[in-house]
Amino acid sequence: MEYNETNIELLLPRYCEGIATVEEQRLVKDWMKESEENRRIVKQMEILYLAADTVHVINNVNTEKALVKVKGKKTERRKVAWWEWAQRVVAVLFLPLLATFLVEHYGGKDADVQMLEARTNPGMTTSVVLPDSTVVFLNSESSLRYPSSFKNSKERKVELKGEGYFEVTKDVEKHFIVSTVHRSQVEVLGTSFNIEAYEESPEVSTTLIKGKVNFSFQEGVRKKQIVLNPGQKVVYDSKKGTARLLETSGETETSWKDGKIIFDNTSLKDALRILEKRYNVVFIQKNPARKAAFTGTFTSQRLERILEYFKLSSNIHWKYVDGKDASQKKTHIEIY
Repeated sequence: MEYNETNIELLLPRYCEGIATVEEQRLVKDWMKESEENRRIVKQMEILYLAADTVHVINNVNTEKALVKVKGKKTERRKVAWWEWAQRVVAVLFLPLLATFLVEHYGGKDADVQMLEARTNPGMTTSVVLPDSTVVFLNSESSLRYPSSFKNSKERKVELKGEGYFEVTKDVEKHFIVSTVHRSQVEVLGTSFNIEAYEESPEVSTTLIKGKVNFSFQEGVRKKQIVLNPGQKVVYDSKKGTARLLETSGETETSWKDGKIIFDNTSLKDALRILEKRYNVVFIQKNPARKAAFTGTFTSQRLERILEYFKLSSNIHWKYVDGKDASQKKTHIEIY
């Protein structure tokens, strides 16, 4: 089977929905390799399919408009059709922008420097390029505050709430410092690492992919530091004031930035936490002490499909339940 304009129209929705066969996946990937534009179309469709899945309205989306690009139409007409479709999806989902930027001015001598803030909505991810060319990926319900310029400062300081993956531009004269919740921070020169630091959780974790970082935290009245090497992860419990150093490949912790979910002997507790962020839901465990571990990779699959995988592999059952608060915005799912 070879791809053509007609069957690509049929294959792309199946690929983005996660139901394509191995042969169909190969055809789509070959088509993506033909041009950067083809690759961008697929990535945008995957994002919109994920957004639609999050609020259970995928069947209300007219995907045919998106696929005008793969037909032999004029370039300008194809661009208009694609963005009309994207805007229609956003309108259907009632979703605001993936990231909201807020600005406030510094006072004093650095009046020209502004503080910027990037935020992500529930179930969404985005990326930000900082003034020093550092790239930051933000996971669901996360925010990053940073100055509009690092030129007049001795250090490059930013503040993270939630989860972020950092690819820091090296500058030996200015350390890069990420302050997080629970009085913890990460200091680096140039490296790649992931930080998870949500306000509602007492745990803060840092996973180092490349380079070297110092993770500092409070242990009672004392401030302690742990130096991380690539392939290590520190988990700090702010309630107990303790920190654990673990070995990891980093795939499970960082796959979210590429639109994937990778489980590598991942515990049920951690797996559910990852799914909560991805699909903007709340899991209620009837038996929190239950032990189970999962290995597998997921991309555009619906949440129900992943939970069915849990059921088949570990006899874990699930059902939708109403939240105690009628005004609650997140879907509640019971695990038993």
